Amino acid sequence: MTAKDMSGVPVCWMNSYLKVLSAGNCYVIPPYTPHTLSSVESERFSYFVLCFKNFCAQKKINEMAASAKTYIETTSSSEFNIDALSKAMHINKYHLDRLFKEQIGVTPYQFYISHRIKKIRQGLHTHLTLSDLVFDLNFSDQSHLCNTFKKHMGISQMQYARSYQRD
Repeated sequence: MTAKDMSGVPVCWMNSYLKVLSAGNCYVIPPYTPHTLSSVESERFSYFVLCFKNFCAQKKINEMAASAKTYIETTSSSEFNIDALSKAMHINKYHLDRLFKEQIGVTPYQFYISHRIKKIRQGLHTHLTLSDLVFDLNFSDQSHLCNTFKKHMGISQMQYARSYQRD
């Protein structure tokens, strides 16, 4: 796909800012930064994404932050618990929060939410039912999953599923 193949007018929301994007331009979105791409007036648009391993981090991620990240990704819990995380990492929760944000770019809680949203999106891509997602991701009920998704993505999970198309 080339810049000529890209069409439509996308809008990006990131860090409380709304920006109309231009066709053919490149934009960098830092890892784990919550963002939303949508179209102007429901007009279709196309884009492509390039992911670079360790693109933003010139320094190696601290072993403690990496362990905390893995712990968050592998621990299935319906509620984030910084006390349990800090106990598992054998570090003060305030120090862990600062270290994690410095190394990963977001707080452990923001990473936890981002990870859950990512799992919901993956489930929607593979056409899992909402009840399966509720069970797999330890949400209290379907309404809780739907409200969490809409709060962080800006659209409902059904709108997202309908708009997702693989070329």
